[in-house]
Amino acid sequence: MQTYVNSALFVYTEKTAALLEPLQSNAFGTQLNTISFDSLLLNPHASLEGVGHVIIAVGLIEIKEIFRLALKYNFSVGLIPEKGEKKLIKSFNLPIESDKCIELACRENTQAIDLVLCNDNILLFKATLGWLPLLDTSADISKARFLIESFKKSFKLKLLKFCFTTAKGQKITTAASGCILIQQHQGSLVSKLIENDGTVNDGAISMVIFSPISIVVYSKILLHILTFSRNKNRLPPGIGYIKSSQIDIETVPELNVTIDDVSVTQTPLHCEVLPKAIRLNMGDTLTKTCQKVKVYKESVKIANLPGDKELDQISLKHIPIFAYASEARFRELFISLRDDAKMGSIYITLMILSTLLATIGLFQGSTAVVIGAMLLAPLMAPIVSLSMGLLRGNIELLKNSASKIAVGIVLALLASAIITQLFPYKMVTDEMSSRLSPSLLDLAVAIVSGVAGAYSKSYKEIMQSLAGVAVAVALVPPLAVAGIGIGRMDMNFFLQAFLLFSTNLIGITLAATFTFRVLGYSPIVYARRGLGIVFVLFMVIAVPLYASYDQIVEKITFESTFKKKRFFINGKYIIVQKVQLNRVNKPKIVTAEVLMRSTITRKDMQELKKKIQLHFPGKPIIRIWVMYNL
Repeated sequence: MQTYVNSALFVYTEKTAALLEPLQSNAFGTQLNTISFDSLLLNPHASLEGVGHVIIAVGLIEIKEIFRLALKYNFSVGLIPEKGEKKLIKSFNLPIESDKCIELACRENTQAIDLVLCNDNILLFKATLGWLPLLDTSADISKARFLIESFKKSFKLKLLKFCFTTAKGQKITTAASGCILIQQHQGSLVSKLIENDGTVNDGAISMVIFSPISIVVYSKILLHILTFSRNKNRLPPGIGYIKSSQIDIETVPELNVTIDDVSVTQTPLHCEVLPKAIRLNMGDTLTKTCQKVKVYKESVKIANLPGDKELDQISLKHIPIFAYASEARFRELFISLRDDAKMGSIYITLMILSTLLATIGLFQGSTAVVIGAMLLAPLMAPIVSLSMGLLRGNIELLKNSASKIAVGIVLALLASAIITQLFPYKMVTDEMSSRLSPSLLDLAVAIVSGVAGAYSKSYKEIMQSLAGVAVAVALVPPLAVAGIGIGRMDMNFFLQAFLLFSTNLIGITLAATFTFRVLGYSPIVYARRGLGIVFVLFMVIAVPLYASYDQIVEKITFESTFKKKRFFINGKYIIVQKVQLNRVNKPKIVTAEVLMRSTITRKDMQELKKKIQLHFPGKPIIRIWVMYNL
């Protein structure tokens, strides 16, 4: 059964004077004395002496003053919010209707709640420092509006130096654009990032630190908020979380502190929680929640924030597109790449063996043997090292990896040329022919392989995937075919195959450099001149590759056009069963299989040749295989 206080003091303002009559005529047996807020402040001691319960219908600023008095004179408080105080209603689970608010305010059962002080200023909802374009937003905002506002504010983001100290003395130094202190999590976008474990009587204050170290990280936070991830134990990148009974904040430079939407103080900021400092009438749901609250444990989650060693590179600067990561943070990777760039007897041996195996497989026309050579080839590792050298401007890494690649190329060409000279019959197999017409598609394969190579090298758990990347891009077989061209003394043969190898080399280098940049291994590209040369070479090879791609399209179009085509020549039907265009040789060769019912004459052949040449620029050699349908 609900019980009510026998007597109370009602404090009102000019806005809420209309509540005097309904309160004085309440049906709960509560005798009221009334006083205006201004009169109360003139002599609070005399007005509050012997008062056990105060009902207030005042604004937010006045509420904080009365809470201070409640702390001093130990009276309980019943709240009747002013119209439009949605945040107050939501925070303390108050009813919207005035008659229900009056009933709740007159109740005898009250709940002890914490009082949070920030530089001696009472915090009821939140305090913000710095720039918080995402977190300091209502959860009711539409997704479209949220995206537009977030995009606009991304250009103004700048990271500042913050130093936090908890009640247990743990000190955290980091860079952030801002932070938000909250007593309750409901009603803001913060609730979509962290666990809703904060209440008004848990003896602690929660703080969320916003540190998007790049536009990419900023976008990930956006995505996390918009998708409303339910895994709140795992914070998104660029977000830190501290929960403690006391938090001290220092910043460089000093920042204004906004408490409950009013700028009232500056850093350094001292925030402390006075546990169960005042007693308040709250809604039933919140009261039940408070009764179940366990003793809080200090929580510090800062794994996603930049550390001390990164502050000089990122503090007081606008955030870059991609995140920065220091060499110390990725020391294992750099040690591995330096080792990959060094010349050794194992590399030379594997280079020669893989080339010999590839050359033999090419002459055999054996795909399995050629794949075995790809797996054995050690060329991918120094190319990835070269990419990192270009990105970081590491001269030693650049020189070592470039020289290692150059030696590998020379060894491969010599080994395959020598093997070619030893073969009495220097036939051109399908395995060789497939590497004589590189196109933009091969460049696309090289770029994707470069991304995969850099990515797999960056993570130890997927390092074994590097062998698969080497198979995909096939570095040694084109070199072996180029060496075969030298052995055959055929310059066109050599140039076509070496163009494919160059395509793979340049495509992998550029793609791997970009991938390392995206993964945060350098804030800028240091060796711009070297990378510029690689890019120029990339554009140079793109021209013949485009021409080759155009020829491939023309070949496919030509072959599909003539397949199953019927020619009526000299009273006879000639049906083309299959046609193939060979562009490797000059002049070009068109090979066709035709089906006939009667004998074909030389005159018929000449007429057929003319008809085929009408559909093909130039004068290719026409080779016809005739099959008779008896």
